[in-house]
Amino acid sequence: MGSGAKSARDPAGRRRTALVSALCVILAGLYVVPMKLIVVCGESMSPTLHHGQIFLMHRARRGGRLQRGDVVVLEVNGERHIKRIYALPGDTVSGIDWQETDGRPDYIANDRELDVLPDLARRTPGVGRFIRMTVPLGHVFVLGDATTRSYDSRHFGPVPLEKVTGRLLATLFTIPQARRAYTTAMALEIENRPRPSNPLD
Repeated sequence: MGSGAKSARDPAGRRRTALVSALCVILAGLYVVPMKLIVVCGESMSPTLHHGQIFLMHRARRGGRLQRGDVVVLEVNGERHIKRIYALPGDTVSGIDWQETDGRPDYIANDRELDVLPDLARRTPGVGRFIRMTVPLGHVFVLGDATTRSYDSRHFGPVPLEKVTGRLLATLFTIPQARRAYTTAMALEIENRPRPSNPLD
């Protein structure tokens, strides 16, 4: 009999063929449809996204509509970042500017704090100054979900919309080796940090 009859009786072969065909369709679709696979580096978006996690990004289109709360991919100074949109063009961002130099809040105030923070900053030396900044037109203000360890608009300022390259559509899976490597690296960094001396020594 011919090879066609042989492959027809081979379930494993049919499954492999179907898997390869499906993979080809998916890869082709990623080129045709404005989507892209992105690998997360770092933990600034924890607990939403973790190092080594892969998600599907919808490529941004000029004039595309973004909303507060969207998780987006953006380019800042030649580096890719994954952050969440906190404020849109024309929105007001309020908080404490600890550095008192750059005019951007280092600490973002929530709605309940807006009534007390201005007076606290005015009465307490060393706290910093309370500021309100307006996001410029054509820009967004972004934050990482892990605000204590995120490099975001509090540091590099509002981001031009043309630097937003896409937004998260769906999380897919995590690369276990990358996740383990990051966890190990963080544990070593913490272990090697200099410990403060005991004031009683």
